[in-house]
Amino acid sequence: MTKSKKDLIILSLGKALQVIIALVSIRILTELLSEQEVGNYYLLLTVLTLFNFAFLNPLGQYYGRHLVKWEHSKNLLNATNVLLFLRISAIVFSLFVAFTVYQIFGYEKYYTLNEFLLFIFVSLVAGTHGVLLNAVNTLGDRIKFISYVVLTLVVGLILSLVIVHFIDKSGIGWLYGVAISQIIFSFTLYRYIVKNNNFSLEKVKIAFQKEYVKKIAIFIIPVTITLFLQWGQNQSYRFIIEAKYSLEILAYIGVGLAVSGAIFSAVESLATQFYNPIYIRQITHANKQDRAKAWNDLASYMIPIYLVLAVYVILLAPYITNLLVAEKFYEAYIYAMFGVGIEFFRVITNLVYTVSQSEVKTNTTILPYTIGFIVTMSSLYFFDMSESNWLIPLFVGLSNGLICLLLFISMKKLLDIKVDVLGLIKSFFLASPLLLVLLVENTQELFQTILIIGISGLYFLFLVYIIAQKRILGENR
Repeated sequence: MTKSKKDLIILSLGKALQVIIALVSIRILTELLSEQEVGNYYLLLTVLTLFNFAFLNPLGQYYGRHLVKWEHSKNLLNATNVLLFLRISAIVFSLFVAFTVYQIFGYEKYYTLNEFLLFIFVSLVAGTHGVLLNAVNTLGDRIKFISYVVLTLVVGLILSLVIVHFIDKSGIGWLYGVAISQIIFSFTLYRYIVKNNNFSLEKVKIAFQKEYVKKIAIFIIPVTITLFLQWGQNQSYRFIIEAKYSLEILAYIGVGLAVSGAIFSAVESLATQFYNPIYIRQITHANKQDRAKAWNDLASYMIPIYLVLAVYVILLAPYITNLLVAEKFYEAYIYAMFGVGIEFFRVITNLVYTVSQSEVKTNTTILPYTIGFIVTMSSLYFFDMSESNWLIPLFVGLSNGLICLLLFISMKKLLDIKVDVLGLIKSFFLASPLLLVLLVENTQELFQTILIIGISGLYFLFLVYIIAQKRILGENR
């Protein structure tokens, strides 16, 4: 068996466990917490995502982009230490912004100020786990990567259950369990990443020299603006829902979108965990023509997978929602269906976005996200959707589609990127047997739900295998 096949099998098994744990968590969360606390849970996630996107993720992206180079030069310990120092500095600054958010949005009705700020600090520190985890994957240790993904999720779920049952039955209590687990495993991840590297104060000093800081800033500042706009496009609508409607409506929409989001995120992360390390190595020291070929090759496998997944989730949304969330949230399946549009265009946009990083011209991504953000905020703020809440995810999905189109046009000016339209048509044709689900009367019985999801899921995995096999065969030619 080739290394590529072994890696794919390891990642697939690990991802299956990860998905099961994540989906079980959604079910338990919606069973244990009230509608208001579920709404609080999604509101807190929105705030955390804002700080991660605006202050922390740009540093992580720069770190990930140059990881392979630092590994080769034995400079990974120094680079990682600089990253951690900058993250802590950014987290401290984030607390001042968190105080402003707390005051402006009147969150004293949900939390005390000290409770809110402590939660933000702990959760942002825990977010370092994600950067270190992605580094392990990029460095090529698939087994260790998957082991820590699963262990972190399992321990996080156990801690969340303990906290919710015995300490604080709230959204903030649940998220504390997740954060504590991430912090615990971050120490071991750090030791693995920096092994066989020596500390050099002189190299660390270089990172703070004016010319190097300027070089990093040129990369990071546009990324920061773009990520803030991404947050605005995909997360900030929750602020509007909470302020304009209610936490209960936010809970239902949040649960529905979480179902489609969890499934798409699982498949996206599996695809990127397998393909991205290969892609990063292909574009490192490559010429422009080879970088374009690397992206087109990547897109020719990932976009068909996403298209097949979109068909699967739309058709199976009532069954998936029945299985994954508490009975009181069953009607959220309609939001899961509309959430497919949001997620499909989001993952495609993320794929197109990698072009800006490979070309180190991240400022080119700002305009498309700005337009999409304005369209989303304007439509949600000025139109009353209280009688038709499904319009909220519909408008967000349409705006995501607009961003995807504008970003593709912008990135095509940097690289000769292409989308294999014929491949997409073939993928849709292969997925068409899933339409047979529409002929079945949904009784909402558990046996029927599991049977329909299982049979359809096996067919979906078969299609993914065909697409992935094409990737492996192409790589080994």
